[in-house]
Amino acid sequence: MLLENKYYKIVDSCGEGLNAVFRIVLLPDCDVYRGHFPGNQVCPGVCNIQTIKECVMQLTEEKLLIGTIKQCRMTAVASPVVCPEVNVTITVLPIDRGFTVTAAITDTERTYMEYKGDMIVDSILP
Repeated sequence: MLLENKYYKIVDSCGEGLNAVFRIVLLPDCDVYRGHFPGNQVCPGVCNIQTIKECVMQLTEEKLLIGTIKQCRMTAVASPVVCPEVNVTITVLPIDRGFTVTAAITDTERTYMEYKGDMIVDSILP
């Protein structure tokens, strides 16, 4: 399931080549938040990883699967109430059959997630 326009919305992006920063708004009315700590909404780590993957897919114009997660650290709790807008900063390096991705989800005060891993091109997805 793609999360764009359900869990988050991209409001801006900038970058050069395979480096980019996506400015996103977290959508607090998403069903994910209703089921994940109702009344105290937090961003689930799996949704943060999916958000990073979808931003990488936009950047590379490829349909991707997560191949290997080498590092994934949640360094602070993100919430659409506390931090309604965040940046997803991405650096992508081409490798055989895909990309090595380094990414972070941040705002002006803190880093919420740091991610490093390989994503592979999915030739099966339509």
